[in-house]
Amino acid sequence: MKYKQILLTRPPTGSNALQGGSDRDPHPQPPLGLAYLAGVIERMDDVNVLDILDGNFSENYVYDVKMAVKKHNPDFVGFSAFTPFANPALEAATAVKEVNPSILTVLGGPHAVLADVTMRKCPALDVIVYDEGEGQIEEIVSGKPLSEVSGIFIRQNGKVVPTAPRSYIDNMDSLPYPAYHKLPNFPDGYHPHPPKSTGKKWCSIMWSRGCPFFCNYCNRENSFGLQFRNQSPEYVIDHIKYLHSEYGIEELTFYDDVMSLNRKATMKLLEEMTPENLGFNLVWDAETRVDLVDQEMLFSMKKAGCRMMSYGIEHGEFIHEIKGGTATLEQAENAIKWTHNAKIETVGYYMIGLPKETPETIRKTIDF
Repeated sequence: MKYKQILLTRPPTGSNALQGGSDRDPHPQPPLGLAYLAGVIERMDDVNVLDILDGNFSENYVYDVKMAVKKHNPDFVGFSAFTPFANPALEAATAVKEVNPSILTVLGGPHAVLADVTMRKCPALDVIVYDEGEGQIEEIVSGKPLSEVSGIFIRQNGKVVPTAPRSYIDNMDSLPYPAYHKLPNFPDGYHPHPPKSTGKKWCSIMWSRGCPFFCNYCNRENSFGLQFRNQSPEYVIDHIKYLHSEYGIEELTFYDDVMSLNRKATMKLLEEMTPENLGFNLVWDAETRVDLVDQEMLFSMKKAGCRMMSYGIEHGEFIHEIKGGTATLEQAENAIKWTHNAKIETVGYYMIGLPKETPETIRKTIDF
């Protein structure tokens, strides 16, 4: 069965959602995952993305999903959720089935790694998509039998079972731009978390997926995998110019896990992002590792409009162990010094309360 009327949605991501509420995020980020899926679906014939319902613009999320289903009569409803905010999505999936049990309900996003327990907890879910979702969603919507779609969990003979593993997307330039026009209140309704905002029209962007490092607290290997893949600098520049011309975007946040891992491609991208080559003054911030920057790169970042760089330093005592056996405190100190010298604001992320933690090691982290 081919699905032709698609509704995509995510639950609210405000702080009260952590306690099972439906609080809206005062600084919502665009749901890029859903927008990418919508972009893929819109390339298909005779398929309509009805809406992307963002719970951060909803007074009562579950009720609004139910009303949207009654209004649009979709045959496919897709949810995306982080684990802390998953409960409203599961409640909404149940509400969808109450309106029309024949609607296919699909969950993706970071919470999908808990597929088995989630599907047993929520009988209203038909499918869970894990890892990247673009390939799976295209095959599901086109009507391919679910048992033949790799990279998903389905119900079979009363059990929750995984289908065959799926390869990650190798050619990142094959992805369409996210369907920004389907996002509610884009771009004015979305804002970076303080202190990142400069007041300009803003959007988040990703030019790479995957991370080859084995940080012991991270689950990225179960979402974008361990193989690093980036879009070409030319693709990214075209994307940035599109955002500027269509929506007036002049500020970006790169949400890549390791934005600068491919040094050659990063330096080429930075060269093309200068005002002289881009044609306007772009302001941006990003995150990367302390062992993936150097002085030349950071000065190039500043020239290309970087105003803030965030590093996962994590811990003053166990950084080498936590960061996959590679990063050191000396590298962290150098990265901070070099970033400061380049006149880029520096943000450090730290963790307290890890296994092996003692009051002494906590003090070392604070002192660092």
